[in-house]
Amino acid sequence: MKREEETQRRPLNILMLVDSLGIGGTETHVLAMASALKDRNHRVIIGTSGGPMAQRFHQAGLTMIQLPFQTDNPLFTNYTTLLNMTRSIIDEHEIDLIHAHQIAGLKVAVQISQELLVPVIFTVHGMFYPRRHLQALIDGCAHVIAVSPPAANWVKTHLGYPRKQVSIIPNGIDIQHFKPGPAPSFKKELGMNEDQPLITLCSRIAWGKTRIMEDAINAIEELHDSEGVHLALVGSGPDSPFIHAMVNMVNQRRGDDIIHITGALLDPVEAYRAADAVIGTARVALEAMSTGKPVIAAGNSGYFGPITPANFSEAWQVYFGDHDYLTVPSKRRLVEDIQTVLHNKRPSDQAALRKMVATYFKIETVSKAIEDLYYQVLSGQASPSTIEISSAISQLAPAETPRPAASEDKPTPREAKPQPKSAKLESPLVSVVIPTHDRAELLDQCLESVFAQTYRPLEIIVVDDHSSDSTPQVAAKWTKRAEGDKELTFIYYRLPRNLGFARAVSMGYLLAQGEFIANHDSDDISHPERISQQVQFLQLNEDYSLVGTNYEVFSDDVENRRKSYLVQYDNNIIKSYRAGKHCVCFGSLLVRRKVIERLGGLTTFMQGAEDYEFIARAIVQGFNVQNLRTPLYYYREHADQRSKEFYSVRSVIISNTEGEEAQ
Repeated sequence: MKREEETQRRPLNILMLVDSLGIGGTETHVLAMASALKDRNHRVIIGTSGGPMAQRFHQAGLTMIQLPFQTDNPLFTNYTTLLNMTRSIIDEHEIDLIHAHQIAGLKVAVQISQELLVPVIFTVHGMFYPRRHLQALIDGCAHVIAVSPPAANWVKTHLGYPRKQVSIIPNGIDIQHFKPGPAPSFKKELGMNEDQPLITLCSRIAWGKTRIMEDAINAIEELHDSEGVHLALVGSGPDSPFIHAMVNMVNQRRGDDIIHITGALLDPVEAYRAADAVIGTARVALEAMSTGKPVIAAGNSGYFGPITPANFSEAWQVYFGDHDYLTVPSKRRLVEDIQTVLHNKRPSDQAALRKMVATYFKIETVSKAIEDLYYQVLSGQASPSTIEISSAISQLAPAETPRPAASEDKPTPREAKPQPKSAKLESPLVSVVIPTHDRAELLDQCLESVFAQTYRPLEIIVVDDHSSDSTPQVAAKWTKRAEGDKELTFIYYRLPRNLGFARAVSMGYLLAQGEFIANHDSDDISHPERISQQVQFLQLNEDYSLVGTNYEVFSDDVENRRKSYLVQYDNNIIKSYRAGKHCVCFGSLLVRRKVIERLGGLTTFMQGAEDYEFIARAIVQGFNVQNLRTPLYYYREHADQRSKEFYSVRSVIISNTEGEEAQ
């Protein structure tokens, strides 16, 4: 009977509605779940407005279709457009079921369900939804999934949704990716020694989580003298300016960087691996435990404390502090708990916790439970399922997932069609400004690397500072090459006379139309993923406005490169520029348009140090600067490069500054 029931199952066509693809637990869960369902031979189509996580969905081979979600409550023309586009998707791709994850998508899905009789499942990822708005929509769902017991209780008690139509299916974790391993460069890039203890706090900087960050910063400051411990804050959000200010005050007070802000990371696995312990909640707690690290659970709702095999079940009941809590957070509790995890390391406990995550939260297990629920809903016989978690390792056993009963009077879901190519999501235009003078041969190699960028759309602007070599002919070749790329614009602008580097760059900025503007020296080369990764960083971290990258140095052969050690990160960037040092490679820089609009172009009064002055001026104006840790820019070393002029200018600046301070 069981084998016969399995053979009746057919691949499904599933429409996942995710309003936007910012970085967060919801989007990461959808990515993991959709990828796992795809591996189970289902066709998953993601309807979304896009966002920083879009590239990871593309890399997973998922079909993505642009839907213009603008607000949580689409109205009038926007609502009509969304409905029409969703109807077309349902018809064209023969959708069996809609799975919504955010509230605007749910509004569209419920209306479509009433019209076309396509069932809707909604996943409740927390208790942050507007109650009245959700209450008006949720009755249109065939079933609701809650990612935690508190979320399920909230749906039942606050929304009045029937208990028999709510299942508890948690976030799924890719335990093959989040596994123990080395992170040899993470501490070094923070300016730490490998033997110095590190606590990683990974969180969105918003809501109650900001309070946790504030307490953690104060706790680390108190503990630093006795424990030598540092704190890495991984995340971004609306409260970032407050946290940045607090971190700067603590580091200045200590005379050293003991708190490090990395910004949001698309993949935080190395931040977990490098840590001696992780402070986090919900999905972060699960990922960190899967990576084999001690976890202090604290989140939006409150504080739980260190997770152990004995209290794992209890921690799950409050979703590790995100949806409920045992106590309120405080600096004193964090101080005591950090000391406990640093001095009482129990590898056997971490192995047991990883085993628990693998048993109950492995993405393969979770996707199977969701797949079973899909078939139950389509058969009209869905029943609630709940994962019961025991804290005793000896009792670990995968929970049986209810299977749908066979039904002869219900149609078998249609067989899925082959996957179509992903629809192109809108991305902001990036303008690449390349000043050049008498470097025709090197410019040709430079443009080869810029044209090879994976990011689109691109606007490439070459500003020729009145070259006397074959630069115009090189530009003509690439103008012709650009004609074959609809998402690439190539502009060649020749200055009437030689005006110098600063004016050439400033002219490029004036010509640029992009939302983001990238620098690129005409004698250097970029990695194909450079611009894509920088755009992702700025989209993920709205409190940053300039981002460079780590870089490597070469002479003639770009394959023969050596690492540069001049780049700094986090607060060390500000310290470097205050000391008259240069630690951001100007050619690798990507900036928001608002930076150019505020600062204008480069100064003409510091020949050889114009790039240094521009970044220093941006910092003074309150713009945050970061460097990506991956080498994505290849810096050519040769006799005629401009950067050699910088050091003589810098020495004059420092000597003058020191003279003024002495007076």
